[in-house]
Amino acid sequence: MCGFAGIIQWNSPADKPAISDDTLNTVDQLLAHRGPDGAGRWRDPHNPTCVLLHRRLSIVDLAGGQQPMGNEDQSVQVVFNGEIYNHRDLRSQLKQLGHAFASDHSDTEVLVHGWEQWNSAMPEKLTGMFAFAVWDTRSRTLFLARDRMGQKPLFYQSADNVLYFASTIPALLALGAKAVVSTRSVAGYLAHGYLPPPFTIYENIFQLSPGECLTARQGQLHRQYYWQPVLPAPHAPDPGDANISSVISAAVASQMHADVPMACFLSGGIDSTIIAGLMQRHAAKIGLDRINTISIGFAEAAFDETSFAQIAARHIGSQHHTFQVNAGADAMETLQWLMRYTLGQPFADSSILPTYYLANCARMVAPCAISGDGGDEIFGGYDRYRALQLITDAPRLSRLLAAAGILVNPHPRMRRFHAATRQPSWPLRYAALTRLFSPADLHALLPELSDDDLLLAWPAPADKSSDAVRLAMQLDQRHYLPGDVLWKVDSASMANALEVRSPLLDHHVIASAAAIPTAELLSYRSGKLALKSSFADLLPPAITHRSKQGFGLPIGQWFRQQLRAPLHDLLISKTSFFQSAQSQKFLQTLLQEHQQSHRDHTHRLFACLMLDLWRQR
Repeated sequence: MCGFAGIIQWNSPADKPAISDDTLNTVDQLLAHRGPDGAGRWRDPHNPTCVLLHRRLSIVDLAGGQQPMGNEDQSVQVVFNGEIYNHRDLRSQLKQLGHAFASDHSDTEVLVHGWEQWNSAMPEKLTGMFAFAVWDTRSRTLFLARDRMGQKPLFYQSADNVLYFASTIPALLALGAKAVVSTRSVAGYLAHGYLPPPFTIYENIFQLSPGECLTARQGQLHRQYYWQPVLPAPHAPDPGDANISSVISAAVASQMHADVPMACFLSGGIDSTIIAGLMQRHAAKIGLDRINTISIGFAEAAFDETSFAQIAARHIGSQHHTFQVNAGADAMETLQWLMRYTLGQPFADSSILPTYYLANCARMVAPCAISGDGGDEIFGGYDRYRALQLITDAPRLSRLLAAAGILVNPHPRMRRFHAATRQPSWPLRYAALTRLFSPADLHALLPELSDDDLLLAWPAPADKSSDAVRLAMQLDQRHYLPGDVLWKVDSASMANALEVRSPLLDHHVIASAAAIPTAELLSYRSGKLALKSSFADLLPPAITHRSKQGFGLPIGQWFRQQLRAPLHDLLISKTSFFQSAQSQKFLQTLLQEHQQSHRDHTHRLFACLMLDLWRQR
C-alpha cells in the first residue's frame, strides 16, 4: 500500500526547466502518510520533465520492493499502490516466458515484466486491489490502470501536452495541475454526498473509473474498460450459491499473504464476523495462532458495537483488541487534516471519522488489516434495497405505509421513503431514497445554479432484463462503492499508514454473487440471506438476528453541543461557500430546526460543513 505521483510531458522544449526539487518535496510530504517506509524518485534521462515519485508502505518483499521499479535496462518504470494477490502465479508464468526477476517476491516487479509481455492486456490477468502507472520510454507510452472495484484511487489531468497523475488530489495539485471548480459537481455532491468516478469537484480533474485503464501517447488519451460486472437475469439459475462459501474462503486465504503482521476489523456485523471467522479457520489450517481482531468503542452507547464484536470474537476464537475512543475531542481538527492531506474535495459521509479512529487503533496492532467492505453492495444488505423492492412490488401498499409512517416517525429515512413512493421509475425512486438534497432544496441552497448544473446524472444501468433491486445494486457497485465507501476506507486507513484488504470485493466473489437470484439475497424483512445461510456456523445467533447498525458517531448530537459554535461560524459567515441571502436563510432554517430537534438534518449539515472545510483549503 503506497502513494505515487507523476508528470509526463510530450514534445518538451530542450530549454524547458525540469520540475523542481522543491515541488517534488512538497508532493512527497503530501503523500508521506501513505508510505512512511520509503521514498523514491525517477527522472527520465531523455526528458527531465518526465518524473515519477513514490512513497512506500512495506507489506510484501520488505527488502526488494522499492519503487519506482524498472526492468533490466530501465526502459520501463512502474509506480504502484495496492496488492496483487496472484503475483506468485504470474511470476511463475513470466519466468517460463523468459523474464528474469531481480527481486525475491515483489508483486511490483510482476507489473514491470507483465507490461513487457502483455502490454495493455495485463490488468485482465491481475487479481488484487491496485492503481499503477507504467512509463515505457521506448514507445513514449504512459499506461494507467485501476482495480475492478475501485479500491485504490487514481486522479489525473491532461492539459497542454502534459499529463499529471497522483494517488490524491492534494498531491496532484501540488504537482502543477490546475483546478477549475465545477458547479455541476458541486450540485451533484450536495445531492448525493459524494462524487463517483470519473467525476471530481473540479471540471478539469478526473479519476480513473473501476476496471478502467488509460493509455497516453504524445498527449493523446485512450480510455477503455478491461472489466465490467455483468448482471444476471432476475431469476437466473443458481450455479453459485452452493459454492459461495468456497469462493469467499479462497479470497480470504489469498489475501492473508504478507510479510508483516495482519489483523481483522471486527464490528460484530455479518460481514466482518464472516471474514474474521474465515481468517481464523485458515490460520488454524496452516498452523498459525489466533488472529488479531480489532474494534473500537465510544462513550455514546447507541454507537458502541463492542459487545457484539466480543460475542463474535469469542465464537470464532480470535485474540480480540477493544479500544475506547474519545472521538468528539478533536473531530474538527481531524476533518481539517483529512481534507488537507487525503480528501482534497468535499465528502459528506461522516463515518470517515470512526473509520479514521479505527485505522489509527489498528495500526498499533498491525500495518495490514482485512475488512468486510462490499458485503452490503454485493449481497443486498442495505435497507434501501428492500424499500425499493417493496415500492416496486406493492406500490399502493407502499404509499399507504409511507403516508402513515411519516406521521408517526418523521425521520429523514421515512421522508425519503415517502418521496420515493411518488416517483414513476426505479432510478427516480432510488434517487429519492438516497439523496441528501432534492433539486428544489439545491435551488434554495445555491440559487445561482442553473437547471443544467443539476443534470449531473450518473447513468443508470441499461440492462432491462434485471429487476430494479439488482440494477440499484449495480449502480451502487459502480458509483457509491468507489465514490464513497472505498474512498473513505482508503483515505482514513492510509492517513494512518494502514493497508486494508477486502476479500468480498474479489472479482471471483462478485461473479458468484451475481449468479444468486435476488430472492435468495434479500426479502422484505432481511438482507444478506445467502451470506447468512452459507456461513451459519460462523455466525452466533446474536449476530445473525441483530438489526443492521451503521458505523457512525453522534455527529447530530455534537452539532447541538460541542460543534454547534464552529458549525455556525463556518456556515453563517462572509467566507462561507453559501454567500447569497437566500442560501443563508435556508441554512439558518436547517440549523434552527436541527438544534431545536424539530428535524434531523445531520447528514445535510455535515455535507455543507465539509464543503466549507474544502473551500477553506
